[in-house]
Amino acid sequence: MRSALAAAALAAGASLLVGCLGTVGAEGYVVSGFPVVRAEVVPVEIAASPRVYFRGTYAYLVDGQWYYPTNRGWVIFEQEPAELRRYRQTYRASPRYVPERELSFPRERGRGYYTPR
Repeated sequence: MRSALAAAALAAGASLLVGCLGTVGAEGYVVSGFPVVRAEVVPVEIAASPRVYFRGTYAYLVDGQWYYPTNRGWVIFEQEPAELRRYRQTYRASPRYVPERELSFPRERGRGYYTPR
């Protein structure tokens, strides 16, 4: 009796473990007619990356991959849409702005006083 209970508990635990292992992996689906995969990690400074307005929201270009926010979370396009490809091919990173002189507070002008007559 005891060994039958132990075997049943072991079988139940093994079936739960197998069920968990079956769900692990990249979930792929389609967004706007293009195959995508769920982004496991989203870059911290993604808002500072080049972006293009694409079908209702912005797509961000990070290290040659397009990140796109959806209701299910961030996704990465597996197949690059033509609109995004055109932007990527014409995008040029602008040089970083360096001021010529050190910035300071504006100087105060001389005060004009009102003198009644």
